[in-house]
Amino acid sequence: MIEQTGGMEVRNPTLLLERPAWISNDLGAPTGAGIDIGVIDSGWDHILPIPQICKGVGFVDPQDELALLQSDDDQDRNGHGTACTELIHRIAPEARLHPIRVFGRRLETSVSMLQAAILYAIEHRYRLVNLSLGTVRAETLHALYTTCEQARRAGLVLVAATHNSRVWSYPAVFENVISVGSGSFDSAFDYAYRPGEAVECLARGNNQLVRWLEGRTVLMSGTSFAAPNITGIIALFLERYPAAALEEVRDLLARYAAPSNAER
Repeated sequence: MIEQTGGMEVRNPTLLLERPAWISNDLGAPTGAGIDIGVIDSGWDHILPIPQICKGVGFVDPQDELALLQSDDDQDRNGHGTACTELIHRIAPEARLHPIRVFGRRLETSVSMLQAAILYAIEHRYRLVNLSLGTVRAETLHALYTTCEQARRAGLVLVAATHNSRVWSYPAVFENVISVGSGSFDSAFDYAYRPGEAVECLARGNNQLVRWLEGRTVLMSGTSFAAPNITGIIALFLERYPAAALEEVRDLLARYAAPSNAER
């Protein structure tokens, strides 16, 4: 899921989202205000001036994109992080989004860089982190799990995309992480919740208009673009229930999931 799926450029898109009644009525119309979200990805394209998207951090060595070097360089080089960040912003427009760059021009990173990024989010007391990435390498399991458990104990909710090929991937399958696969839904606010499953959430990942580099908008599909929708929804939950721990977030996801026949 760390590779971007094929897409085509679309001109003059309408990106405004109609908010469903359950958000306006049941939750009191939250916007994500007061929630800090880390987006561990390829950074943010600062050509797009959105005040809620804060100056972030980079962990990519410009001389070797798989080597770890912390800097203030959060500028997106490939578009994937910009897309995921802006998808979260559409659902939770008042949340503060913090780019944490672990990808360079390619969607490849190291386990040590991903661990450093999660630890950075813990240190800065972010409430929520989006991980539209993962690995199928079993030798990474112990190190990643340990870091994700640190995050859970610190009160940080991690949301991770599953692999597009539906094989198990890490960290999505860990029980201390909310896992998200791609489904076919009409709205970014619709999702299915399947308690006890390795992939517990299915959210809209099909044919979404997403922001890319230089202000372009492209039509993309995949789990990478489903996870941000769940991250945005959880940000709304956390504004309404600021003390909610991971299991309470799961209860809220179950409460507001679309009926099973919305899963297609």
